[in-house]
Amino acid sequence: MTYIPNNRSVKLEGFSEFEDQLFQIQTLFLADTTARQTLVKAVKTAMQPVYDRVATTAPYNEKSAGPIHMRDTTKIESRIPNSRDKQSAYVNETDAAIAVVSVKKSAVSLANEFGTSKMAAQPFLRPALDSNMDNVLTILKSELGRIIPEYAAKAAKRKK
Repeated sequence: MTYIPNNRSVKLEGFSEFEDQLFQIQTLFLADTTARQTLVKAVKTAMQPVYDRVATTAPYNEKSAGPIHMRDTTKIESRIPNSRDKQSAYVNETDAAIAVVSVKKSAVSLANEFGTSKMAAQPFLRPALDSNMDNVLTILKSELGRIIPEYAAKAAKRKK
């Protein structure tokens, strides 16, 4: 099975209002604190459907002697990009928060996702994101719409 990614483009609108709200909040709090309390939380919640899909579709070897299988190592993480993240081709200097859904990195997981000379790829990470992209964007929009006003109200109370 060959994995052919969907060539999608996402058009983002309404960020001027979003940016204004974040700048207002940042007048009271550090930018990192603001990002952790808003963006990082929102992207982690938004990526939950991808995590759920990976946890159910990751390869499972019933014949494995070990008690831990690849799907048991599925994890979701969100954070402010660090210097190592920014070296990636997938993270831009301007990215304020990233979320990562992954499994334990090993020869087996890499071979399953990308294939080898002797084994065809059986990707499960990339299709999980592709099939949930619309859902992720909907949740992200909803979470940002909920979290930012709450955080702004909290900031306004502290300002008084």
